[in-house]
Amino acid sequence: MASAAKMSSGASDRALAALFAPADIRPALSDLYLWAEEIESIPFKAKEPAIQAMRFAWHRDAVADLFREERKVRRHAAYESLARVVDQDVGVTPDALQTVIDAIEDGTMPERLPDDEALLSIIRRHHGTLMRIAVGVCGDTGGVAQVEAAARAVGLAQWCREFSLRAGSMMALIPATALSAKQLNVHRLATGREPEMAGAAFEGVVSLLEIELDHLQRGAKCPPELFPALSPARLARATLKKVRLADDLYRTDFHRPQIARQIDLIKASLTGRL
Repeated sequence: MASAAKMSSGASDRALAALFAPADIRPALSDLYLWAEEIESIPFKAKEPAIQAMRFAWHRDAVADLFREERKVRRHAAYESLARVVDQDVGVTPDALQTVIDAIEDGTMPERLPDDEALLSIIRRHHGTLMRIAVGVCGDTGGVAQVEAAARAVGLAQWCREFSLRAGSMMALIPATALSAKQLNVHRLATGREPEMAGAAFEGVVSLLEIELDHLQRGAKCPPELFPALSPARLARATLKKVRLADDLYRTDFHRPQIARQIDLIKASLTGRL
């Protein structure tokens, strides 16, 4: 299958957004995201489901070790970083971290994606939980309506950017209801030979992203103190634009230069608009 997809080798959207945090908060956000991106990379580094399952299990145990009475910090950069976040007493719990791991693993399995609600559940448990932790790191303990919409926008945009990687690996990508409506399945998606049909089946996912971005645009300005946590949602707009212009999602290169993303974030920081 011809594909333009690739794992990003530069700074992530989250890492760039974290640079807008005050100096005393920035390291904790960076440490949190280092851990999250390590978990997110598992299905793209380990192709065999059995190996993936072993790695997810290892990370579950590593999280549990951080919270045991006789604490153990695994000799791994992600867990040395995560331990520093936990030590800051910003409300990070083992249940929240395990929820993120479980959601990422669920997102590898087509059988866990029967419909749009299942997709939104995965996004909420993965990106929503992670963003709520980041909001806590930024010092907010109350509810902010924008947090859930921003998390869904970030998660759905990432899902779009992973289209070819997910399709080629026969991972969860398009809800089963949408696949059935187009008489497609994960095996046909993996061939990359029916890009128009695949794009049409994916339209529901794209529409969900469009709804969240519209909600953010119509909503209130982002509180400045939460900008480092929520602003990756601003970068989801460029992803939506690329999807809408794409003739073939298998061959769409979603990579954006770091400078372009930084300029986007600077503009958003001046207006407060996500």
